[in-house]
Parts: sequence; structure tokens; C-alpha cells
Amino acid sequence: MSLYERMTADGVLLLDGEVGGGLRKLVPEQETTKLVPASILLEDPENVGPWVYSLHQAYIQAGAQIITTNTYATVQARVEELLGMGDRWEEMMTAACRMAAKAREDSGRNVLIAGCLPPLNGSFRPDKVGPVEDLLPVYRKHVAFMAEYVDFFLCETMSTALEGLAAASAAAESGKPVWVSWNVLDDGSARLRSGETLQQAWEAVAELKPDGVLVNCVMPETVEIAITSLAQMGPRIFGGYGNGFTCIPEGWVVERGGIAALGKRRDLTPELYADMAQSWLDAGARVVGGCCEVGPEHISEMHDRFFDKLTNLNPSEKVCLEFNQGSVSSQASTELFALNAASTSSYSSDNALSELSARCFCASHNRPSLDEIAFHK
Repeated sequence: MSLYERMTADGVLLLDGEVGGGLRKLVPEQETTKLVPASILLEDPENVGPWVYSLHQAYIQAGAQIITTNTYATVQARVEELLGMGDRWEEMMTAACRMAAKAREDSGRNVLIAGCLPPLNGSFRPDKVGPVEDLLPVYRKHVAFMAEYVDFFLCETMSTALEGLAAASAAAESGKPVWVSWNVLDDGSARLRSGETLQQAWEAVAELKPDGVLVNCVMPETVEIAITSLAQMGPRIFGGYGNGFTCIPEGWVVERGGIAALGKRRDLTPELYADMAQSWLDAGARVVGGCCEVGPEHISEMHDRFFDKLTNLNPSEKVCLEFNQGSVSSQASTELFALNAASTSSYSSDNALSELSARCFCASHNRPSLDEIAFHK
């Protein structure tokens, strides 16, 4: 059974928060460009860059079980139009995928990597989507570069039914699981920005049998409205991840006013966002997370409130936390460490019970030290 199959078998999954917006906040002002999330991928491609890696790590440490590749802004035509770097698109894609993989590997945790497939002609613009036959070859190129690094594909912020179909079709050809996430209006209608219903959007992709259906980059209040429709579609995984914008004006483009033109809610504290996410879970959602203006602090609050404290920890961290919480008896824990010490000549980094965890346990429970346990083996 794959990691994806194990982690999605049941229960609720915690997605990360904003990636592009988070990077704009991390990158020093003097290094910003019109397309920060894409341009910084070329800063240090060999070491996969400090900022993207740091953001992935921040989400993992906050408790996210899914991190999303920084490929929302790496659309070749947009990279050429805004940065004049279309010829370096492959470098950007490779770096984005490698840094997600490295962040997961270095964390030692069970974390899924979602391969982001974004709108190709700008967000929130159904009028610019274009025909499927034009979109499909581009999405196929994205999928080809990402497939070896990701556990599944997330087609996100889809503003028309056919945009979702094009992205999901290319993703499905990889043989990887596919999630489709649509962007709907914040007017209470739960209709896509094209005016289509969520049911129509679902019917466009139903034959592809996507594993998950969501809505994203909408007000948190809108997620709650949409959840009912998503629950009726059939896929076992459904949910949403909201934004912290004040509004998304019709006809908005990033070239005019940038993200700042969308405003930022001042009331959307991590606590309030988690309160809203609770209503999604109450309605049966299996995936919650965040989009623009929802960062690691929001993810951390949801993790602390909704998820088992042991969720997502690597074996060493899990053992240490279990012992610190007193969930393992003193006798059993001492025997466990003694048994582990007896099975190997030394504690090494690849041990299920690392030296760090052992020392953490011994110090917090006033048990025999690691050296004393090893001495008696």
C-alpha cells in the first residue's frame, strides 16, 4: 500500500496554506519581482533555495499532512510574459518539485506532496481560460515534469468546468490520483466564476473518477456553503481551503494592483479560521487547509484543535511525545528502550527510536539514562 493510500484511507487530512503569498512575505523586498514565487526558484536551484524550502518546512512543523508544490506561478507563458524567462521554465519546475521532496525527506514525517496544476491564463478569469484543446498540451507538460516527485495532482482554483476537465485529464494520464478544486463566487450561490454550478463542474470530470473534490481561494464562509454540494458528488475525499481576501473584483489581474488589490481581512485570526473550519468538518469534510493569506499559524491552530497530537510526527518525535504525555507506562517504556538497546550496538539516526527521543524520554521521566540502559544490555 502506498503512502497516499495509507494516509487517505480514512480520517481528516490537513492541507498546507498559502504558498505564493507566503513566499512574497518571506522574500526581502529588494529581491521581489512581478512573479516572486517563480523567479526565486532560480536563486539557488542546486540547493533548492532557502525560502521555498523554509515555507514547506514551516507547514510540516505546523502539522500539515499535505504540502503543495510551488508551481502555481510557474506557467511558461506567464513566466515569459512577466519575467522574460520562459526559456528557464524547466529549471523552475524541477527546482519547485525537488524542494518539496527535500522538505519532506528532511522532516522524516509522513507527508503527501500535491502537484499543483494552476489556471494557465490567470486566476479568477473564466473569460481567459480558452478551449480544452489549447490547455491540455500545456498541462501535460506540467504533469510530465512533476509526476516522479508528487503523490497526487491538485488541479486548483479552476474557474470553469472545462478548465477543470483539461487539468484533470492531463493529471489522470499520469496514473496518479487526482483532486479537482474549483473557485466559486463569494455571493452565496456556490457557482463557479463562469456561472456554472458545482454539479456541472463535477459532471465534466466525473468520468475521470477524481479521488477528491474541493473548493479553494474563496471566503471561508463560502466553503461552508459549497461543502453540501461537494458531499453529494461521490468522491470519498472532499473539503475546502479558504482565503483571507476582503474581495476578488470581477476582471482582476495581477498586473494591475497585484495581490494587494484584493485586500486582507483583519478579523481572520487563526482561532476564527479554525472556528469556520470546524463547520466544514461538521458537514463531513475530509480535507481542510488554507489558501491566500492563510499561513502556518492558521494551519498550526487547526492541527492543535482538530488533530491527534501524534499525527504526522516521525517515529522519534512520536515516541518522545508519547512518553512525555505519559501514554506509555514506566515499566513498558523502560523495557522498550532496553529491548531496543539490546538489538543494536549503538543508537543511530536510522533507528526507529533515535538517541534524541531516548534522551528526551529519560530526562523527562527520570528513568535510567540511555547509557545506563545500554550498559545493561
